[in-house]
Amino acid sequence: MDRRVGYVIVALVAAVLFFLAIGYNGWGCNDSILGPKCISDKTHEVTGALLLTAAIIITIASIFLILVVTDVWAWSEITSTVTTAMAAIIAMAGVFFYLNSRNLWSPFIATTAMSLTVALAAILLFDLITFYV
Repeated sequence: MDRRVGYVIVALVAAVLFFLAIGYNGWGCNDSILGPKCISDKTHEVTGALLLTAAIIITIASIFLILVVTDVWAWSEITSTVTTAMAAIIAMAGVFFYLNSRNLWSPFIATTAMSLTVALAAILLFDLITFYV
């Protein structure tokens, strides 16, 4: 199995989670972050816009990753890397902005540690699967 298939799966799961988080009714205003009750707060508006942008970009990156797996174009590997990095930077900006405006740094630090651990576990798992399959 090609480990790049795992990258496609991770990118698609990330996109779904971004869209789920944006539409989820759990932003402290009893609505989704871009819903009518939340959009009046500038913090929600900016955070929602950044997360939506990151979701769209990681969706595009997953398409480029599919092209990497199928070896259609040589430029798709560089493009998928750049678009994934852009999505990560924009998502981090949205999360930083939201947590800074709400003064919630301890959950952010814990979430960052958890994300790094999950990423490492996923990389090691994909390496293990691709080594033995």
